[in-house]
Amino acid sequence: MENNVEEEDKETEKTTRTGTFIPVGEVVAKLTGTFLERPRGKAGFLGSAWTQAVGERVAKHSEPDRLANGLLTVRVDSSTWTSELTHMKPKVLALIQKASPGSNIRDLRFVQGSLRSKIDPPGEKKRTEKLPPPLPEEVEKASHMVAAVTDPELRAVLFKLSQTLLIRRRCG
Repeated sequence: MENNVEEEDKETEKTTRTGTFIPVGEVVAKLTGTFLERPRGKAGFLGSAWTQAVGERVAKHSEPDRLANGLLTVRVDSSTWTSELTHMKPKVLALIQKASPGSNIRDLRFVQGSLRSKIDPPGEKKRTEKLPPPLPEEVEKASHMVAAVTDPELRAVLFKLSQTLLIRRRCG
């Protein structure tokens, strides 16, 4: 194990010495871009965690639909899959809790219906919800959250991210 750590250190060292540096603000903007631009409610953010928890095969037939008071409602595309997931509920619940520890999911409910991913025609841009504008107190709080960041580009990206988080917390 010690050799692996040393090898990783050497690899990192080589990369930073010969590689091109990317500004931190640019990296953060790329990582948070989707989050900032496509809000979909609390359950929508569980998409990748859902796929990680249940696997690609099950995820093709189901998707997180709504998260309220610890109850995650999962939309399922057929009665067969609804029945299958209902039988697997304890295992699926444990897996989704592990894949998304901060989501506070306590229970699952499966409902049959069309999946959003199948409603949106392929190749067309999906409809996106717009976040409401930030309240003055959210702007102020976001400013305080990033005040210690000295890099202006990084501060701007983190400010936008902080505002978005505060708005989403308010809107659910």
